Amino acid sequence: MEADIAVVAADLARAVELTMDPAVPQQQRMDAYTACERFKETSPLCAQCGFYLAQCSTMSHFVRHFGLQLMEHCVKYRWNQMSQQEKLFIKENAMKLLCNGIEPSLQEHNHMKDAMSRVVVEMIKREWPQQWPSLLAELNNACMRGESQTELVCFVFLRLVEDVALLQTLESNQRRKDIYQALTSNMEEIFSFFLSLIQDHCNKHKTKIAAGQFQEAAANARVVQVVLLTLTGFVEWVSIQHIMADDGHLLQILYLLLDQESFQMEAAECLLQIVMRKGKVEERKPLLVLFSEDAMQCVFKAVGDTSNGVVDERKYCFLKKLCQLLTGLGTQLCTLWGKDEGVSVRPPCFSDYLEVILAFTRHPSLTLSHYANSLWMAFFKHDQISKDHVFLTFIPKWVQSTAPKIIKASYPSVRSGAISDTAAYTVIDYDSEEEFSAYFHRCRSDMLDAFRQATLVAPLVTFAYVEEWLTIRIQKSMAELSIECNLLHPTFLEWEALSQVLESILSRILLSTERPSVGSGLRLLDLCLTYEPVDPLLLSTLLSCISALFVFLSMSPAESSASLLPRVLDKIFAALVFSEPGQTKESRSRAVKNVRRHAASLMVKIGQKYPLLLLPVFERIHATVQSLNSDPGQLSKMERVTLQVCIKQKCVLKYFLL
Repeated sequence: MEADIAVVAADLARAVELTMDPAVPQQQRMDAYTACERFKETSPLCAQCGFYLAQCSTMSHFVRHFGLQLMEHCVKYRWNQMSQQEKLFIKENAMKLLCNGIEPSLQEHNHMKDAMSRVVVEMIKREWPQQWPSLLAELNNACMRGESQTELVCFVFLRLVEDVALLQTLESNQRRKDIYQALTSNMEEIFSFFLSLIQDHCNKHKTKIAAGQFQEAAANARVVQVVLLTLTGFVEWVSIQHIMADDGHLLQILYLLLDQESFQMEAAECLLQIVMRKGKVEERKPLLVLFSEDAMQCVFKAVGDTSNGVVDERKYCFLKKLCQLLTGLGTQLCTLWGKDEGVSVRPPCFSDYLEVILAFTRHPSLTLSHYANSLWMAFFKHDQISKDHVFLTFIPKWVQSTAPKIIKASYPSVRSGAISDTAAYTVIDYDSEEEFSAYFHRCRSDMLDAFRQATLVAPLVTFAYVEEWLTIRIQKSMAELSIECNLLHPTFLEWEALSQVLESILSRILLSTERPSVGSGLRLLDLCLTYEPVDPLLLSTLLSCISALFVFLSMSPAESSASLLPRVLDKIFAALVFSEPGQTKESRSRAVKNVRRHAASLMVKIGQKYPLLLLPVFERIHATVQSLNSDPGQLSKMERVTLQVCIKQKCVLKYFLL
């Protein structure tokens, strides 16, 4: 019998090697694959040959992996038809494979570890706890045999909870309930087991690194990483009491691991799953312990200097995970702050927490800034947080950090060499200019929404910033009047971003309890009217600023609006007839056409939003439009139609007021 198994297994091994050999013709590989699948489905020697291949150290990892697949197939699809002797054969030999561990040459092949754990998991799903009460003790004994065995045990736990609690792939609801109940009743023991593994192997890793035993230390590091991965599968659904046991010992360990490069990514992922937990307020409230001073110190240390000029992709991936963790924690705070069962005062170290979020807001990476912005937006909308005096002190810092992010950055034309930090992170995150552009516009939209919301909370702060920005930008532009721009010119990009921010802020001014002085707004409007750009792109952005500032005319006394309104109209009509030397109606550039259309549309917009303000100057507007219409070489058909809409608006309003 054993000889027969050896012969059949040898044939199977050759077939598997054929399927993985790229030099073999496709049809021959397909035939070999079909033969392997047929054997898996029909052969009574499936389990025996599977074990023979899996435990044979002279075989390639492809062949040994197929052997484990054969064993798993038998358990999944033939278990109920097997005799007790066959079940015992698979069970004993599967545990034998687990206890022997993975050879050093296969340590990097995680698919082998996964396949080996799958065989055990499929048996657990059919036998535990009723028919296999000694399982946990056997797994614990396997861990004592070495690092490789410990990894496999952790994979067993991970795949089990994925099937039972996370993905819920068991066909039998009763079996799922039985296993779930068994896991729950043993959860204290399981968590204690995981924590002891982390502490033990962390200490061994540190000791071996100090002794220069780097290969041995790597084995301990792998164990810690796999335990953290396994814990990540548990913390999402277990009772909060297990996470907070022993005064939050698990959380303390995870926060300390954030500063250890070998484990920080896995620790951050585990913490992320914890802070993203759903549930009742009383179940979430214990998570506020993560705002403690010790926790914040660990975070500060882990973040380090986020703008040190060195772009390390591994460190960057960790920072993204850490930023998600902190924004998730902030989301929990939004849920708890102000609730009867939650908290009524700010948590400890809230200021330190906001400093870390601000560091991510300032980071050159657009992705990190966007993650952080989502949290600021949630805070701005929160009734209690938005009124907290500590939070209010951070709004000016947020404004200064976020406004420059509105200026569009170009996708780098080269992916290496001397490029800026922002470009370096862009290359890491986005594979093409189209992908980056789509994400940038999404980020810009979200950040402008945050400016609108921030204006409702602190209107004087947001307006003061944009007032200073616009003043400085106009002063610079007046010093460089002859400049010619294109869509990628830094001056145009700044003007375009400035106009967007200004519009976002002033669109909420009338809804704010506090408002900036009308005089400040009118001074800005007057400054815009004195600037005479000769470039159509800059003129178009200037029109956007004038449009946004028009709200101050509606708030001003009649004498102020009477003096400024004609100048505003002159500015708009000057843009409406803007042309560059040598251009005719047929040869106008796209930029010139756009600025003229912008001016015409602005007349319609102002007429819709401020009809009563324009009514006293209706005759002047009408005469100007009639004059332009009489010149056949002046207005395009679209410009003429747009102005007619404007005139009709005024006529209708005038009719109803008479």
